[in-house]
Amino acid sequence: MILLLVNQIHSYAQEKAVDLVNFNLSVIGVGIQYEKALTEKITALGTIDYSGGFGYNYNGYDEGFDYMLTTRLSLEGRYYYNFESRASKGKNTANNSGNYLSLKLTVLPDWLTSSSNNWKINPQGSLSFNYGLKRSFAKNFFYELYAGPGVSMYSESNYKYNFALDRFEKKKETKIGAMLDYGFRIGYNF
Repeated sequence: MILLLVNQIHSYAQEKAVDLVNFNLSVIGVGIQYEKALTEKITALGTIDYSGGFGYNYNGYDEGFDYMLTTRLSLEGRYYYNFESRASKGKNTANNSGNYLSLKLTVLPDWLTSSSNNWKINPQGSLSFNYGLKRSFAKNFFYELYAGPGVSMYSESNYKYNFALDRFEKKKETKIGAMLDYGFRIGYNF
């Protein structure tokens, strides 16, 4: 009986980051991630998602349901700061269960974009600093919540009048703005 209890406690105790591959579902999307342990508390996480958004368009003449789905790539550095604290309290630390701080670079390259109005996405990206919680349950399943401020960069096409040529010309402008990066995902670690 004691050996069974010690084995059960050991299966939930992990005081350093480990390598993980997972499949996950977010609020509107699916993805796959690879998390590589670089040190005992620092990991690098690569993500490929297919996600998007939807809404109801009501503008008086062309109303209806609109959606857009596209590919999103991200690379994230994570610092798990509370493995020892969780383990000392007997809490689950398996599969990198813990709280973390991260720096995340995200790119939307307009690959495999699908939308209700044949929209295209101008390639865009963001850099965010997040606080997150990751918890394992039922051995290989996990859920994760994260949020944090960031900076986004995107290009926008506008038509401007060129007085010298006496015509309108399409101009691309790069814009930078503040953003909030947040999300929830549930997944399975392989």
